[in-house]
Amino acid sequence: MSAQEYNLIDYLTVLKRWKNFILLNVFVITLFAIILSLIIPKTYRASAVLMPPLTQTGMGVFTPLIDSPFGGLFSQTTDETMSMIAILKSRTVLTSVIEKFNLIELYEVENMDIAIQSLKDHVLIDIDDEGTIRVSVDILTKWFHPDSEEEKAKQLCSDIANYFIKQLDIVNKKLQTEQASFQRKFIEIRYNNNIQELKLAEEKLKQFQEINNLISLPEQTNAAIEAASKIKGHILANEVRLEVLKKAYNSGHPDIDQLKNEIAALTEQLHRMEYRKETEQTNIKNIFPPFSRMPELETQLRQLMREVEIQNTLLTFLTQQYEEAKINEAKDTPTIQVLDIAVKPNIKYKPFRALIVIGAGIFGLIFSFFISFVRERIDPRT
Repeated sequence: MSAQEYNLIDYLTVLKRWKNFILLNVFVITLFAIILSLIIPKTYRASAVLMPPLTQTGMGVFTPLIDSPFGGLFSQTTDETMSMIAILKSRTVLTSVIEKFNLIELYEVENMDIAIQSLKDHVLIDIDDEGTIRVSVDILTKWFHPDSEEEKAKQLCSDIANYFIKQLDIVNKKLQTEQASFQRKFIEIRYNNNIQELKLAEEKLKQFQEINNLISLPEQTNAAIEAASKIKGHILANEVRLEVLKKAYNSGHPDIDQLKNEIAALTEQLHRMEYRKETEQTNIKNIFPPFSRMPELETQLRQLMREVEIQNTLLTFLTQQYEEAKINEAKDTPTIQVLDIAVKPNIKYKPFRALIVIGAGIFGLIFSFFISFVRERIDPRT
């Protein structure tokens, strides 16, 4: 018979010799595990599930930038999800939960700080694979607890989970209202400033038009050119007539002098249309702008009109944003979507009694084998 067969038979002989000890140990350890599993505190878990927050469509003055190449710089859904998780884990919410359910007494701790740490150890806030936010609350019973305490733990874990959701909505709504209030105040200041700037721009345009007698510069320019053309035509025609009269009459003839006076008057009139000064008070000045200043007047008029148009466009935009900000500040709608509210669990979350008993039995068997071989080596039997 080989050494391996001899050792195997020897091991079986040792186990047979110590079988009563082994069975007794396994029985005692398993019985202890059964008793322990019956009296050990039970843990009940209730979970509430929230839909992932959607990116808000109203972002105030930044809304037009969302579709720009820099739109990625603004908050997306993931950021809002993390913000909601941060609110759930905040001291404000944890303190409110502890005070609501008197958890200092439940956890049997001395102060709020220890209670907050204990509550963190019994609350799990996680993101599921689907993107939903799950808030799970565990409540433990005491050792040797009655059935009434289990019912209390079942109800308490669901109440706390739902209260977490309620506090999340309250705090989130408060933060959004404060943000909307700040945005509304900022837009309101800019809105009022824009109204004043628009009035100032319109007043400057009005004064410029009054000083330079501008009603419609393009039409006035065309009319002035047409009038100047007619005057120039009269001057040329009179010059031709003057040359004819000079050949027909003496230089002192009354018709020649009259024609010269007409040419001089028309030339002066044309000169005034081209180069008159602002201080001159003539009938022509009240109708046509001077040719020499038309490019300058046109440039200034365009600048003033552009400023008025810019302020009008800005006023339209700010008016829309201002009204939207006032609506956001005043609205009182829920800020979260609850997919599943927490309900009272019907079965415990842990401990797993079967695993405890089976594990204890396996441990007892291995431990008994080990002790048997040790005792056999120390005090072998014949």
